[in-house]
Amino acid sequence: MPRMQYLTQSLSKEGADHRWVLPLTQDECSSTGNLFGGTGLAAAIRVLEFESQRPLVWITGQFVSHAKAGEKLAFEVDLTAVGHKSTQARVTGRVDDREIISAFATLGKRNVDKSGIWAVPIEAPPPLDCPLFQSRDGVRSVSNNLERRLVRGRVNSDDPPIEDGRVAMWVRVPENLEVDPAFLAVLGDYVPWGARDAVGGGMGGGRSLDNTLRVVNPVLTEWILVDVHIGSLTHGYAHGTVHLWSENRELLATASQTCQYRSLD
Repeated sequence: MPRMQYLTQSLSKEGADHRWVLPLTQDECSSTGNLFGGTGLAAAIRVLEFESQRPLVWITGQFVSHAKAGEKLAFEVDLTAVGHKSTQARVTGRVDDREIISAFATLGKRNVDKSGIWAVPIEAPPPLDCPLFQSRDGVRSVSNNLERRLVRGRVNSDDPPIEDGRVAMWVRVPENLEVDPAFLAVLGDYVPWGARDAVGGGMGGGRSLDNTLRVVNPVLTEWILVDVHIGSLTHGYAHGTVHLWSENRELLATASQTCQYRSLD
């Protein structure tokens, strides 16, 4: 089956300006019916790469307000600085006059003779040796549409906290999708899950306030290891990082995020 880029069939260009529209369905939302933050960032990446005709280096996005299934999310792109090797850009997503997401990014590629990766992945059994990650509901959503396998984390509300704040899961890449920055942005939005398991208690989570994705080397892989490390949770806000690894332990991208913690105790 030929692979396509995430959201390419959903996004459409509107007019001659740098404006794109994404009609939101439950497949772009969380189980609550609100736009999943990682999908909003993925859409921003997709339109930025198309408009700049350059690959993403990094993007940081702030989730300003909610958008719901049935609404149309319109993106406006501003290529603020176009150089020989890189482009600096920003994009804003709105529903009518309501701002939903605002993001800044660098796109480009440079050839240099030095490289290295010093991050180390969490130890994990093969994906099919891990139990299925059970969703809390049967509602169609971005996350529930994916096959997920639990490597490390809590299963029940009375399970003890993960004391070192590190959780992980395998996610199977849908066979019709490429492994690219837009799809990786979805998997970078799992800090709320990590925060929930780090502190224990109810099986709640939190609301993503932002996300930053830094692209390393996206390669085709059947499974992606989502390696989440919570650094802190104080005053109701959790900060964490996500490393995304291929099945062969190649680093695909890193993400960092802050979420507003919500307890369901």
